[in-house]
Amino acid sequence: KGKKGQRVSFGLVTDLHFADLDPNANRHYRESTEKLSECVADLNSRGVDFLIELGDFKDQGRTPGETLRNLQTIETVFRQFKGARYHVLGNHDMDRISKAHVLANIENTGIPRECSYYSFDVKGMHFVVLDATFRPDGTPYDSGNFKWTEAFVPPEELSWLERDLKKSRLPTIVFIHQLLDSDQDVYFVRNAAEVRRVLEQSRRVRAVFQGHYHEGRYTCVKGIHYYTLKAMVVGSQKNHNAYAVVDVSADGSLKVTGVKRAESRTLVAE
Repeated sequence: KGKKGQRVSFGLVTDLHFADLDPNANRHYRESTEKLSECVADLNSRGVDFLIELGDFKDQGRTPGETLRNLQTIETVFRQFKGARYHVLGNHDMDRISKAHVLANIENTGIPRECSYYSFDVKGMHFVVLDATFRPDGTPYDSGNFKWTEAFVPPEELSWLERDLKKSRLPTIVFIHQLLDSDQDVYFVRNAAEVRRVLEQSRRVRAVFQGHYHEGRYTCVKGIHYYTLKAMVVGSQKNHNAYAVVDVSADGSLKVTGVKRAESRTLVAE
């Protein structure tokens, strides 16, 4: 058990969309390697417990081979972080390659390679990573064979989540790519209400960190904080970087320190 006031701290980054592509609609694909390097160097010096990326790690190349190289390039930069590293799958991760290909080329510390959703504990906190890159019939996204507006957490994963939350007695934080705090819009998981019900029933989930919606947002639903981080790919040059450091206090409150474009916010325990 941690000492009073002891914290877990972690780094958060999302929507890097790294690719060897010219800028488009203020997405500066090539610059994400440099932005991530800056983020990793900063987080290494702060000594955070882990770094997690919330999906759309890379974007598509002209061929599956080039697409895979985009993933390998950005993963190499990510590996320069000296602590534990984790990934959440986003729709663009499977835009031209399969989920199996993605999982074979990324590494989640201490997690079997084939797991696209999983959980881990750090210093008396429980962390859950969800995967909503499934079509509404439950089949996984595969090499562009999906609609990005149809994200879904399949029944098997929902039952796993329920069991996982029952097993842990620890305060919990959840990570996902697409949004869970509503179901009113194309950015939300189709069965978000079902997922929220499971999170709410556990009475342990403090916050959910999300990506996907590049502008970022924040809501609180039934005592659970939903913080959506701004996309790293948006904007040119280092002053347009966006990532965050989250500090969890012993009293359960979370302090999100946004760097550059990312929003800072204190999430008070309800």
